[in-house]
Amino acid sequence: MTNQLKVKDQKIFLKYLLILLLTSMASTATAETTFGGHVKYFYTYSDFPDDSVFTTEADPYQESLGNLRLKIMTHSGSWDGQLDYELNGLYSPDLNNCFIRAGLAGFGCTTLTSDQRQLFDLSSIISDNETSLVYQRIDRLAVSYSSESFVTRVGRQAISWGNGMVYNPLDLFNPFAPAAIDKEYKRGEDMFYFQGLFSSGSDLQALYIPRRDLATGDVASDKSALAGKFHWLMSGNEIDLLLARNYGDTIFGGAYTGEWHKNVINASISLSLTDNGNIWSFETNYNYSTVLRGLNLSGFVEFFYNGFGLRGKRHTAGEITENEALFSRLLRGELFTIGRYYLATGALLELTPLFSLTPTLFINIGDRSGLLQFSGTYSLTQNFDLLAGINIPMGKDGTEFGGIEALRDKELTLAPANTLFARLAWYF
Repeated sequence: MTNQLKVKDQKIFLKYLLILLLTSMASTATAETTFGGHVKYFYTYSDFPDDSVFTTEADPYQESLGNLRLKIMTHSGSWDGQLDYELNGLYSPDLNNCFIRAGLAGFGCTTLTSDQRQLFDLSSIISDNETSLVYQRIDRLAVSYSSESFVTRVGRQAISWGNGMVYNPLDLFNPFAPAAIDKEYKRGEDMFYFQGLFSSGSDLQALYIPRRDLATGDVASDKSALAGKFHWLMSGNEIDLLLARNYGDTIFGGAYTGEWHKNVINASISLSLTDNGNIWSFETNYNYSTVLRGLNLSGFVEFFYNGFGLRGKRHTAGEITENEALFSRLLRGELFTIGRYYLATGALLELTPLFSLTPTLFINIGDRSGLLQFSGTYSLTQNFDLLAGINIPMGKDGTEFGGIEALRDKELTLAPANTLFARLAWYF
């Protein structure tokens, strides 16, 4: 096993060496090269209920995550290049269960993902033990060519489609969890991307994401993604039409953005043709902004229908694992909800130019459970800010946020924790 890791690390090292060599060559030529990045520190304090399967001797858990991102961008005529390197250090008193615990909250260990499904493995573990993990990854590595009529980009990059504020049925590729506290960088995917530009402002986008089968290690068509989206601008309104093939399913989608009562309304709908039948999902949101007693206030209200979700008011872990369409999407991070009907509302209140508050409420309408997230952001200096807050789940046993029944012990639940979190970020 050690020899295999060494061989793998050597291959990754050679890739990094080649990347740095090409970057240095570009920087000495006529290309314009810029450098940047950030250093972030995340802290979470999680206190689980007594009947939660995650309650051990280490509860309440205190976890620390450090994140360094180094960015290099080059530009020369119609050509652009981007390279983002990430170094992460994680400490957790119970590292084995950290990924499961974090999955309930949408942050923490979920930021550390492998490249097993990617076309290229550009990640490696530097060191790990029972309580700590040091991990590195190339998160962006792409070259693009732009003209007046089209843009094409090859390499590791990120793409976001759809108009959802919290829930987004059209964002098929590494969407953020609804309660994620840091949405600055989406995880990059090895991708071939094309965008055709029209004089009217409309555009046509197409992409191909080759993915590997975890069992064989080979690129497989039923694991890969092929998608196209037409974005149409007309008289102040925007319409999206989407057609995709993702993990073996055919997906049709549409989205609308327009003005309603001097504010913005969005809606999106998807139809997934799966082996389990045809599944509809839908979201719509209303975004507003106003001035409240001299303070800037903006917010949203969003409704989401999850066609893959479970019916009823009480659920067990067994029901989730038996629902193949739902469970597979939860495992690969494409979906984060287990119910059918959801309502989310949130606001951003600027108390001062440097300090803002953001309360957000997520509600599972079907089982009447919810999650209240309250956070605040303070700009310490021009390039240094602090974000801190709390997550408070609410609901009865058997509900999504109150804690569904565990697989092996009916007296235990998969209840999420009351969580305090903080993030320090310095940009350079």
